[in-house]
Amino acid sequence: MTATPAPLARRDLADLRWPRRFAEAVLARGTLPFALGAVGIAMAFSTAAAYRFAATTRFEDVVFGPARSEVIDALLSSFGVERTTVIVYLIQRSFDAVIVASALTPLFIWLLGSSAVHAAARLRGLSGRAYLPVVILFAYAELAYQVPTSTAGMIFGFGRGLGPSLASAVGVVMFLWLAAVAYRGIELHYGVTGGRALEVFLIAGALFYLLPGLLIVAAFVAIIIAAAVLEYF
Repeated sequence: MTATPAPLARRDLADLRWPRRFAEAVLARGTLPFALGAVGIAMAFSTAAAYRFAATTRFEDVVFGPARSEVIDALLSSFGVERTTVIVYLIQRSFDAVIVASALTPLFIWLLGSSAVHAAARLRGLSGRAYLPVVILFAYAELAYQVPTSTAGMIFGFGRGLGPSLASAVGVVMFLWLAAVAYRGIELHYGVTGGRALEVFLIAGALFYLLPGLLIVAAFVAIIIAAAVLEYF
């Protein structure tokens, strides 16, 4: 009869500076019930941050106000006012959906991230390893990533300025930490190091970010081309 792994001790979860130790502790003693609870808490934080953004930020301010995104400036310089107006209209129509998607970010990172890692490992011939430990690892890591990132956004705000810049810096640091945990998890769970672990990591990144991103960009470009053909601008 297989013994149930003991829950992670508080000191294991507190030692977030070292991604390898975090990944090792979760893979050794992480449990599915705790993982599901971690995702639930992460969802609560991301939803609170999305709600604060929606309550304190108007779409018009993001596009036309002093807190205008640098992306809009880039679009104006690249496409001109008329074409950018069409693009902004499309973004405005999907603004609510973007806010909802930001609230669901923990689910995306948890399920898509763990699936991409396991699929990449199988593509590199690392079969025979269970998928569940990777799911548990990403759940714990998502909680550790989401709490400071969402908290920073709620405290320092969104847009331009010193406060939002600090929030963005926290997000970047925690994202790099999350990537390091995923890499160390690949090494530990699949028993690979060096170039082979990096291959799995890069393939997973391509499956998780590059391909979906290319599909989104392609769909966006197709909409712009359709608008041009129909002479919307």
